[in-house]
Amino acid sequence: MKRMEAFCEETVSLLLTAYLFIVFCMFPFYLKNGYMEIGKDKYNFYKIITIGGFGLIIPLVLLCLAAHIVNRKRDRKRAAGEAADGQEGTEDSVSAERAEAAEDSGEEDMPEPYAIWRGKLSGTDWAVLAYGLSVILSYIGSEYKHTALVGEKGWYMGAEMQLVFVLSYFLVSRFWEYGEKILYPVMAASGAVFFLGILNRFSIFPFLIEGANSSFLSTMGNINWYCGYWAVIFPIGFLMYWKADGLWMRIAGLLFSTVGIAAGISQGSNSAFLVFAGLYIFLFCISFRDMESMKRFFQLVILFCAVCQGLRLWRWLRPAAFNYYSGTVSDWITLSSITMAGFIFSVIVYFFLWLAERKLHPDMRRFKMIRQIMLLMTVIVIGVYILLLILNSRVKGGIRSMGEISALVFSRQWGSSRGATWSAGLRIYRSMPGLKKLIGVGPDCFAKSLYTIPDLAESVNKQFNGSRLTNAHNEWLNMLVNMGIFGFISYGGIFVSAVIRFVYYGEKVFKGKGKYLCIFGFSAFAYTLHNVVSFQQILSTPFMFLMLGMGEGLVRTEKYKELTNTDF
Repeated sequence: MKRMEAFCEETVSLLLTAYLFIVFCMFPFYLKNGYMEIGKDKYNFYKIITIGGFGLIIPLVLLCLAAHIVNRKRDRKRAAGEAADGQEGTEDSVSAERAEAAEDSGEEDMPEPYAIWRGKLSGTDWAVLAYGLSVILSYIGSEYKHTALVGEKGWYMGAEMQLVFVLSYFLVSRFWEYGEKILYPVMAASGAVFFLGILNRFSIFPFLIEGANSSFLSTMGNINWYCGYWAVIFPIGFLMYWKADGLWMRIAGLLFSTVGIAAGISQGSNSAFLVFAGLYIFLFCISFRDMESMKRFFQLVILFCAVCQGLRLWRWLRPAAFNYYSGTVSDWITLSSITMAGFIFSVIVYFFLWLAERKLHPDMRRFKMIRQIMLLMTVIVIGVYILLLILNSRVKGGIRSMGEISALVFSRQWGSSRGATWSAGLRIYRSMPGLKKLIGVGPDCFAKSLYTIPDLAESVNKQFNGSRLTNAHNEWLNMLVNMGIFGFISYGGIFVSAVIRFVYYGEKVFKGKGKYLCIFGFSAFAYTLHNVVSFQQILSTPFMFLMLGMGEGLVRTEKYKELTNTDF
């Protein structure tokens, strides 16, 4: 039975590798009817490959668990028999007989099965389980059973999809044998998606896609969907360049980071710059571990500024090519000289770091006070912005001329109408009865609940010219409405615990493959930050839960290696 257990584990791992390859490397390119019904088409593709993949994987997992139970019972009986035989003084002869029986059965010297699924549940595991339970409770208590199960048309983030996310996390984290080589095809595929998006933004269309306009990019569709996908995947190459030791891994990280930075800058959604700011601040804070890390951080800063100037040159050579709205951050930064100043400053800092390393060999940990200053400045900037937002919104005309700056006045138009969507979400939550506040109105039932409130529905229809508002455009507020406080806390716990654990273990505990845990921690961080102004959707959330599973699997693999002193 040990052979059966080992065979099932190895087969499941191979099948999961194939599933991950299809999802990460083929799914992003799938288009059936162009952009016309891309949400439905992507959902159907993901649903089919998941049903097919899990239909093969789950029976093998159950067989593996059954074989494991049988093996445990057999081992316990054997241990009890040996103890009894030892008391009778016949231990040697019985052990010899059992060794001979084991040799005859072919199980002698057989290694233990690769079973990282054994062991205690982590904090992230408990959060995912709690989230799964909150989905079930929210569905049971929902008045909109069909929508709560399948999801809103075009979005399909209902209970069935949420539970698939939970299941995919546990399958990957327990039964997939981690190997960072899979990150290469993932970067190659997503790099192609990003590059196509860059070309589209500059009016180059290698492929004619039905329904194309300036709001759609690459094979992802709407720029918010494109940017959500980008936020999950971009940290892979970004962190690989910062972390990798091997030349080829660094080259791969550099190439991917260059394309990824260009894609994030040019795509048009301002949420990408929230991700850029968060990633660079976070990376700066953990780069004080040694001089090489800090040098690589500044190399990535230099790269960001250089890419901005490269896009600026492109726009100068083809002034009418950039086909998106003026006034966006993408438009401004690809015309601004500020990144040229940043480039010069970063090169100077990098030169002094290089010189100090050669002459003084300083310990970067002695300069951690700079990190505290950076974090304090970040908190102050955020606090001042929120204060100005509140004051300008309450004082008629705003504070002096700042009342004329839309970004500093919270209104229905603030943040590309995020003011209206957030206000609607808060209004729905306040109107919910006590129990609903705990379990929500049902997975993906935001719109169903909104349009039962007549005056709110009328206001939203006026704001969005009759278009249906399906979510709050803030994942955490959306979660509060759909799955209540229970779902909100458990969902938030997934990402908070994952970021802390993955970055901590990657930086402080593990070496070798384990150090790449930071990739998965930063991906979860970027997703969390991006979705402050965005939402769950089929082109970001499935990838995120698989990334979480890969990270958790790597943690368990490294711990298993430490306990057993075994390498895989």
